Amino acid sequence: MQENICFPETPKQSKTLNPTIDKKLDQVLDELSKIQHSLPLVLTNEDLKREFQISDSTLNRLIRLAEFPNCWYGIRGHYAKDEVLNWFSNHDYEEYRDRMHNLRMS
Repeated sequence: MQENICFPETPKQSKTLNPTIDKKLDQVLDELSKIQHSLPLVLTNEDLKREFQISDSTLNRLIRLAEFPNCWYGIRGHYAKDEVLNWFSNHDYEEYRDRMHNLRMS
């Protein structure tokens, strides 16, 4: 028979913090949903710079070094919205940081 194991709360944890985090997470997910529905099906470089709030050079580095989705049907500077949003939510940025660090060191 398995018993329920309870761990004591650390000083940083509190019962009021969890609802606050849950509420904020819901707000962020709602905002992401609104953005997802307001974006065109195909994103251009200009769309990406505006939505991610990044410069041309940062966008170019992301495309080259961060396993960014391929261009939409081979049209340069155009990307499928769903692929970009999936990349954004599922990507590990540590690899990108490591590549940037190695690039700067060389």
